[in-house]
Amino acid sequence: MSSVTKVLQLVRRHPAIRAAQYEWSLYRDLWRWARGQTLVPGSAEALPHQPGRLQLVAMFTVVILIEIVVVHLVLPEGALRIVALLLSMWGIVFIWALIASERIRPSYMDGERVVLRRGRKIFADIPRELIARQSHSRSHAAETVVGDGELILGGPASTDILLTLHAPIEAAEDTYPWQKKRTQPVSRVRFYSGGVIR
Repeated sequence: MSSVTKVLQLVRRHPAIRAAQYEWSLYRDLWRWARGQTLVPGSAEALPHQPGRLQLVAMFTVVILIEIVVVHLVLPEGALRIVALLLSMWGIVFIWALIASERIRPSYMDGERVVLRRGRKIFADIPRELIARQSHSRSHAAETVVGDGELILGGPASTDILLTLHAPIEAAEDTYPWQKKRTQPVSRVRFYSGGVIR
């Protein structure tokens, strides 16, 4: 392997490069969402998204728009005002791109497995034959947590189903996109199914 190839591989693994690649992929996802695409396998059924997330993004958008008006009134004319305006506009596009990434890649299930994900992040890929029991069990968890043998995919609507598994699977922790994947074994999985899984 040549030294140039080694350097290129090292550069590709740098967190700043990985973050930039992730951000670029978000903008592609926003374009896909605007065109109505959903990325699930052909025979799979998409699980519903947690309710309340779009409203949260809309609220942030309104706050940023108010910020744009205030910055326009407070800052003097010139480059600083233009930079602040551009950063605010970028913020609006970025948060909508984040939600678009989640919307086009919902969690899904088919005859063989249940895949729990948020955007590009796959938390668990559960083979159906490992599911020992599924029960309606509401929790009030708002965060995504892996620990004590349990994966909890919380959110605004909490969780409404508990899957108990015959054998543990590896579940991914919630990390930033540029961080290395960290997993833990779990034998219980809680998530929001919106009544799709009975």
